[in-house]
Amino acid sequence: MIKSIIVEDEFNAQNSLAKLIRYTHKDIQVMAMVDNVEDAISKIKEIEPQLVFLDIELSGGNAFQILEALESISFKIIFTTAYDEFAIKAIKFNTLDYLLKPIDSEELDSCLKKFKETYKQELAYKDAVQKLTQFDKKQQQQTLLIKTTDQQYILDIKDIIRCQADGSYTTFFTASGSNGIMSARNLKYYENLLSAHSFVRVHQSHLVNLQYIESINSRNVIRLTNGQEVPLATRKKTYIKQFLDKK
Repeated sequence: MIKSIIVEDEFNAQNSLAKLIRYTHKDIQVMAMVDNVEDAISKIKEIEPQLVFLDIELSGGNAFQILEALESISFKIIFTTAYDEFAIKAIKFNTLDYLLKPIDSEELDSCLKKFKETYKQELAYKDAVQKLTQFDKKQQQQTLLIKTTDQQYILDIKDIIRCQADGSYTTFFTASGSNGIMSARNLKYYENLLSAHSFVRVHQSHLVNLQYIESINSRNVIRLTNGQEVPLATRKKTYIKQFLDKK
């Protein structure tokens, strides 16, 4: 349902326009009808309509006072007036169309069809942008930026085998077989970032990617697929064994 507001200070004109909309475009719902500047500003902020039918000359003011009082104009505007002298000024606002009173039903119908086409295109654009943003965030979540004293590394999270605490520093070991990349951030920081990516704090000083665990022995030592070994805290042993049993 498309939300709309009618701002019109003539009672008969209000009702006439509302009826025309209701009979010809049932998917456009008139949420409110107001006749002055103050109420119009309040209702627009409250309802957040997609479309506003806006008479230019109002009791105690005009349409432009309403528009200039709003922080932003996210809705489309159809100006309705008995005078066309305001047309040029109206162009600078988010104007969809300009109808002269008395409003002709065919002109209104044409205007609303144009609005719906524009509205449909904007919805499709917003949907595409949202999907692209989500995809970009998802892509970002697959990598990790590591800053060292002299360089920056972008690591694929799936290639990180383990992280080892070294005081307030953390050393990363990856599938590429490098000697380790040291970050100035502590292990807790990376545990919070990587816990959603199959990483488990198996020991006070070790954060391990579960996908690289090969086995555990009776001495509570984890052997990784790259041949490295790390200690396993007793309280984590049951969880790791359960994981290995499911592999």
